[in-house]
Amino acid sequence: MSLDDGDELAYLWTKVKFVQKYMSANNCSFDVAEQEFRRWIDGLMDSRIELSNHMLNASNS
Repeated sequence: MSLDDGDELAYLWTKVKFVQKYMSANNCSFDVAEQEFRRWIDGLMDSRIELSNHMLNASNS
């Protein structure tokens, strides 16, 4: 999958803000916050894929 510059910038900005807030709220290291970001973004993408599949299946019925 190829990201354009705008998508990549949006992803990086989201990552930075998430990691900053997570580190501040949980008083943890960057590595811990980055792991949590990966879990969060994976869950977000899974839910979007699931929603898309549900919408596609509903339109094919």
